[in-house]
Amino acid sequence: MDKKIRRNEFCVINQPRCDFAFSSTRTAFIGYGFSESALEMDILKHLLVARGIEPTEAGGTIAPAQNAFCTKICAKIITSQFCVILLNNDVKEGKEIPNANVNMEYGLMLGFNKYTIPFQREEQVLPFNVAGLDTVKYTNQNFKTKAEQAIDAAIATTTQDAAPPINPDQIIESFLLSQHVLMVPLIAEGDKNLFELGRPLGFNMLMTFDGMQYLYFGNFTLLRSEAVLWRLRTLEEIIEARFGSLKQRAALGFTITTQHLSAIKIFAEKLQLWVLVTSDDEKATLTKTIEKTKFQWPIKVFALSDIAETLKAIM
Repeated sequence: MDKKIRRNEFCVINQPRCDFAFSSTRTAFIGYGFSESALEMDILKHLLVARGIEPTEAGGTIAPAQNAFCTKICAKIITSQFCVILLNNDVKEGKEIPNANVNMEYGLMLGFNKYTIPFQREEQVLPFNVAGLDTVKYTNQNFKTKAEQAIDAAIATTTQDAAPPINPDQIIESFLLSQHVLMVPLIAEGDKNLFELGRPLGFNMLMTFDGMQYLYFGNFTLLRSEAVLWRLRTLEEIIEARFGSLKQRAALGFTITTQHLSAIKIFAEKLQLWVLVTSDDEKATLTKTIEKTKFQWPIKVFALSDIAETLKAIM
């Protein structure tokens, strides 16, 4: 099996190439019917987490201002280490009906040549077009045992010779702490308002340990450089528009004190924008473009390798 990471150069829905890296995260994408398979999902998630694999699914996230199909399904399948699909049919009026969304996801997995573990309940029948593919048949009594065996085989087969850095939330937060910043606790009304300026674009709000400097941080490992640049430009436009309207809002009766203006001035003077991308090449390309573009606030670009190297040195 070729264990080199490759990039997706052709979009299945005729969008611009995304260049998402195949098998670039230590995740397993699970396709299933949301109204079915609750027991199976609990077991699968437990088994995966216990083995250091993050389970992902289409229904587990929101994708503000992004193409939902690309971000919630296609990109997760591409970047996952391997996939799991529960091919359980919906039963309506006593008749079995294949779940269209699940079979669409299965088609993507097969089309992308992903290592996929297909499961189906023993009493059900596969659609004719995938009936010839090897499928793990199970019952409620033996599902956990069969899932354990299949997942262990998948991990052994798909683990790369040089595994890419992983980026679960705890790893990223450890890296941010090493940079002397932490997530802003969204308790104060002012902090909530500042956070909301970046939230629709996928930014989190950070602050330095002393609480005197704020930063917007975006984890954009699943986005192209053009999309990251658009988010940076749009965030600047939002901040500038909001701060630029202060006098007008005061004239309309909003309460804006001298203390508010002083805090906003400090915020604007010290603000930084940080983004995380997948590879060193993407970091270099994005940094070069940013240097040629006029941004009001300093921007730092990190790659997953920066996280790996930093944490390796301190752990």
